[in-house]
Amino acid sequence: MNYAMSWSCAELWQHLNKMQLEDSTSRAISEDADQTKTQLSEISTELHNNITLGEPIYKNIESLINIFEECSTDNWDGYGAKALTESSLNEALRFIRSLPITMPSPELSIEPSGEIAFEWHIAPRKTFCVSVDDNLLTYAGIFGSSKTHGTEYFEYEIPKTIIDCIQRVFQ
Repeated sequence: MNYAMSWSCAELWQHLNKMQLEDSTSRAISEDADQTKTQLSEISTELHNNITLGEPIYKNIESLINIFEECSTDNWDGYGAKALTESSLNEALRFIRSLPITMPSPELSIEPSGEIAFEWHIAPRKTFCVSVDDNLLTYAGIFGSSKTHGTEYFEYEIPKTIIDCIQRVFQ
């Protein structure tokens, strides 16, 4: 399904919340557990629908949809770049959905390999970038005279290592 053609950002957000519930790490099976999951999803939706808190997320989703429209065919850059796939789009949407709501918004771009990159940058030596692809987060950052890089598995939430590095950009 081509999200860009068929869903608004709000509808896409509701779909992401549903996916989050279905993919929940909770192994609880009681009726109370189901109610709790539903209530958490409703709270999350309300927070993200809030103009002040939700607008940056919607802008990221709109950017992602635009990137998908522009880069969903091979050789989109004229230099042999791989197409952005729906699978990569879903992973990037899941990453956006998993970011803490108070996290500053990243700049989004696409790598020639077809991965989506999220970048937080406030100065030449205060930058952090994460590329999302198939449950893997590949990252690199510069924080003054310190540098870091690596790969983390992305299952149900963004690993603490990644969150900590994003926060370092703004310290």
